[in-house]
Amino acid sequence: MAIARQRRTEEPLWLTVRGASVALAAGWVAWTAAAALAGPGLAAALGPPRATLVVLAAGWFLARRLAPPAECLRRYHVDDTELVAMGPGRAVRRLSWSAVRSLTQMPNALRLEGEGVVVRLPLGAVVGAGAWGRVLAHVVPALADEMWAQLEGGGQVELVPALDPPSGALASWAWVPALAASLGASGRTGVALLLALVVAERAVAVLRARRGTIALHRVGAGLRFRLWRFLVAWPRIDVLRVPGGLVLAALGRTRSVGAHGLPNFWAAAPVIEMKAHLGPRSGATVHFRVRLAEDGPAVVGEVDSV
Repeated sequence: MAIARQRRTEEPLWLTVRGASVALAAGWVAWTAAAALAGPGLAAALGPPRATLVVLAAGWFLARRLAPPAECLRRYHVDDTELVAMGPGRAVRRLSWSAVRSLTQMPNALRLEGEGVVVRLPLGAVVGAGAWGRVLAHVVPALADEMWAQLEGGGQVELVPALDPPSGALASWAWVPALAASLGASGRTGVALLLALVVAERAVAVLRARRGTIALHRVGAGLRFRLWRFLVAWPRIDVLRVPGGLVLAALGRTRSVGAHGLPNFWAAAPVIEMKAHLGPRSGATVHFRVRLAEDGPAVVGEVDSV
């Protein structure tokens, strides 16, 4: 990939942002109140089961697009050493870049996890401040190097998509409003129905995530095409970069791999490209780095000639 006007990678990282605006919390309060007030009317018009399903469905779509309302009580700070989550109140969580073991790009947040700490950086604020590439540069090369070494050592890496929507956002935007509507409309019967629907939806979400799993091995990649999963050797896989992900072509079929919701996608993408290019038995030592340019960051692998 051609990189024009490469930025100075030594530019310091220093950014403090709010998790979400107060308007998000106000919107959640209005939505929950509206669900509670409309619950009896919806139950009378549609019946309790359909009324609960309508509120859950509306909340499900909101949860896919919006952060949990509690994010308006948090602030996030990132620098060249660590990232810090502050709030609610005096609560503080710190996560050094070297401790990050998982990086997941969600629709509205960048989820980083390591040493039992989970931090959700607001993606829009990070991208808007021009810090997106520098955050990747602090995390992705080490994760990609580790992934490459694991595969070369005969290990396996499983990339399991995150649940969509996340349970935290779903609880705020769907479960709580649906509970308020059910209590006002049908009491305990509505609550029991809501619990059954919640369990069923999360079970389907888990199954969808498992179906989207990509397993990387030293000899090839385990890919699902429709109903069947195949282990495809690396020389038989063609990799094409597209905006927001990769397209893997193999066995006369194609499989799209999106960046959203796939843990460590930004580390796995260059590993997949290098494996498809070099083959399973190259024995090459590869190091990865992030190149920052005006058109965005690019994670690239470089073969060690020594």
